[in-house]
Amino acid sequence: VRVKVNRNAFEIALSRKNLSQRDLAEMIGFSRAHLSHIINGRRVPSPTMRRVILQHLPEYTFDDLFIIEETVATTKASTDTAIEQGMA
Repeated sequence: VRVKVNRNAFEIALSRKNLSQRDLAEMIGFSRAHLSHIINGRRVPSPTMRRVILQHLPEYTFDDLFIIEETVATTKASTDTAIEQGMA
């Protein structure tokens, strides 16, 4: 399982708060470059980063700002298990 930023929702949230990525990065104690990599999907946010972002954007929920993706290996393992159990 992989958690990534819902980029569109995140950009809207920043706009509504009149914040730039740089402003948010300073507020949460991460570099602007690191936050940019998270928002653009080049890196995944750690649980600590997700928690701090949500603390600074309290009007948004986890589901508003983040997307949970199943990895291919997880999906394949689930499919293999279902086949073995005669469910597929």
